[in-house]
Amino acid sequence: MTTSKSIRSYYQLNLFLIILLFVVCTKDKEEENNSSTLQDANEKNTNLITENSPPLECDTSSDYPSLGTGSPQSCDEIQNPQNKGTLDCRTDPSLGGYTNESNGWGSYKIIGGTIRYNETKTRVERFFKTITHGNNKKTVLTGKFKISDLSDGNTCIIQSHAGGEILQGEETGSTNRSAQFLLYASKANNNAIRLETHVTENPYTTDTGGSRNVEEFKFIEYGQVYDFVYETGYTTKGIAFSKIIVGNTERYISHSHTTERVYTRYGAYGTSDSNDITAQIEFKDVNLCRN
Repeated sequence: MTTSKSIRSYYQLNLFLIILLFVVCTKDKEEENNSSTLQDANEKNTNLITENSPPLECDTSSDYPSLGTGSPQSCDEIQNPQNKGTLDCRTDPSLGGYTNESNGWGSYKIIGGTIRYNETKTRVERFFKTITHGNNKKTVLTGKFKISDLSDGNTCIIQSHAGGEILQGEETGSTNRSAQFLLYASKANNNAIRLETHVTENPYTTDTGGSRNVEEFKFIEYGQVYDFVYETGYTTKGIAFSKIIVGNTERYISHSHTTERVYTRYGAYGTSDSNDITAQIEFKDVNLCRN
């Protein structure tokens, strides 16, 4: 009787070991397959990212656009500017304009008031050639900036201007005539600076006014150096987009309307019309690259 029980226990133990071994082997095989599947997926995603990100080429002085007839200048470009892009200088030249500063910085100083330059507020900015509409196309503006002075109003430091016919989205078929994205700086409490994104929702066209959505972006300090990246262009489906990064803060915008072309500006645009009417922004290591 005892021998029979021993034999039964022996077979039960062997059966248990066989089942356990089968389960372990099956699990290992499943994990191996999952790992292989994940690796394949990662490789596939990497390939997609590579395919969807054509290499960028950076603009040189030979690529810079001309000012055009609609931009009467009140101050001049200097020799050998340390910043890149075509200068658009419309401010009081006795108090403002562009200057080279030490350590590679370029200064954009403006003074406001009631004066308008061809119906636009005071501005000292640089800009680059447009990119035309297409799938998976963009420009990338990079560099550093610091703010030395602000007026009692808003001053735009980076913007993109969309032009031509609106191809899709709000007011399709109309002709766009204004910026689609602006990064504004203004005075805040405790001697801080408020950055805001102003994004066009209802387009400003040749026939109608428009409106923009204003959102707080981040608070920064006077004289502090900040790295920035601003991308704009068209997604893989041809939809207009923008992405702004300042320091470790990022915002992505899918625009409400898509136009035939878009270009980027940076510098200083706009101040208060009264009381404190001066502003000064400095930029360094600026590059504009495109695909």
